[in-house]
Amino acid sequence: MFTLKQVVKQSIQTSMKNGVMSSAVKRSFSTVGGINQPKSRKELSESFLDGTSSTYVEDMFANWVKDPKSVHPSWASFFESSERGVPAGEAFMSPPTLGTSTATKATPSTYAPTGSPKQVSDSMRLLLLVRAYQVRGHALANLDPLGLEVKEEPAELNPAKYGFTEADMDKPIFVGEDLISGFLTNKQPETTLRQVLKRLKETYCGDIGIEYMHIQIILKASQPVEIPDKEKIKILERLSWADQFEGFLGLKYRATRRFGLDGCESLIPGMKAMIDTATEDGVESIVLGMPHRGRLNVLANVVRKPLPAIFNEFNGGVISIEGEYSATGDVKYHLGTSYDRVTSSGKKVHLSLVANPSHLEAVNPLVEGKVRAKQHYSNDTEQKKSMAVQLHGDASVAGQGVVYETLHLSNLDNYSTGGTVHIVVNNQIGFTTNPKYSRSSKYCTDVAKTIDVPVFHVNGDNVEAVVKVCKIAAEWRQRFKKDVFVDIVCYRKHGHNETDQPKFTQPINE
Repeated sequence: MFTLKQVVKQSIQTSMKNGVMSSAVKRSFSTVGGINQPKSRKELSESFLDGTSSTYVEDMFANWVKDPKSVHPSWASFFESSERGVPAGEAFMSPPTLGTSTATKATPSTYAPTGSPKQVSDSMRLLLLVRAYQVRGHALANLDPLGLEVKEEPAELNPAKYGFTEADMDKPIFVGEDLISGFLTNKQPETTLRQVLKRLKETYCGDIGIEYMHIQIILKASQPVEIPDKEKIKILERLSWADQFEGFLGLKYRATRRFGLDGCESLIPGMKAMIDTATEDGVESIVLGMPHRGRLNVLANVVRKPLPAIFNEFNGGVISIEGEYSATGDVKYHLGTSYDRVTSSGKKVHLSLVANPSHLEAVNPLVEGKVRAKQHYSNDTEQKKSMAVQLHGDASVAGQGVVYETLHLSNLDNYSTGGTVHIVVNNQIGFTTNPKYSRSSKYCTDVAKTIDVPVFHVNGDNVEAVVKVCKIAAEWRQRFKKDVFVDIVCYRKHGHNETDQPKFTQPINE
């Protein structure tokens, strides 16, 4: 009684003796004949050469000899390559994809390494290092303008952990044509450890730190955002307006609380760039929610509330312009407004800043509800025309439960608003408490990881970096309809407010 292996082996041997297949095709099949004969990985990849398929392959080969067009293009390529003496594993041609009508021809490898264990090991170790920077590179990012924290390099970001030494920095490492792609590639089958480390540090350890590896969706990397000189001039103008506004209030109303934006003026050009980007992508209405810090500056320079109305409120009065402003009995840095603004490209967008009491994050569900209502009544089924923007403080975003509760409504069909842009003004302090005494997590934004959204940490003193991540945040929201966090790491210049004693409310700077 014959076993299956014996039957297969006999069938192949009989076919070869009868001369049905050419010597080249026989050579491919002969690798199957030896039951205990070891095979290379390429040979194992051609599972269709299994002996159980020999009759089927013989028939197709016979038909191909008579008429090459009578068989599938992938088989025609295989037989043609085999006739030319191409080794097993390189003769196969993949079938056509859904988007093409022709198969992909088998092409010889552009690199022919010896395949030594050392070469394979170097390539794999390099990929592990790249992965480590993707996950933990933000830990070395230059985020703090004050330089308060002394950062230690995580062990997994040290090339020595993967067996690399200084002598390996400029040795060529095989990466193929697709093993490393995007911004890391030099479009060559080889690279060096020094080249890859340079790009990794530029991307993940500069003034922007990115947390995205926790996201459970596949993302396609895009090219880095570049800012042209003309836009840099616009950024400088917007930054100057923000700084001059705070300077004027500090000089004119020295003894009055205003909860100024001093120390995070880059928020203004960042928000305006985010609004410009969103309107270019179809947004017509933006609802904003924010705490009291920086509210007056946002009202004046982002929403464009008339300056006479703001200055009059410092004197205890309220100006009513076309019914837009009315007495509410609340302090000036809790008030909201609504205004139609024309962007630099000429498009009109409606901005609405919701009034907010001293409860900081209490406004979050109100903003989401207002955006949801706008989308409902405007029949915005794609949730593309109305967008929510939430501003947070570093202590409140980590400490108030309403933030977590609102985030967990974001992906529910009956509550979703198509994604919210969250901007954290990270003063690195609460009322008087330093972060290491107020939370267990490394970042105040770690709550964002519960809903699989990206977090961009950025140095508040690098205004161009702030503008870049704000533009990316707007693009992310419009494309994926999901939340995104921008964590602007900055500082408070004057303590909790302008009338407090900094020694008590600003110990971080003392």
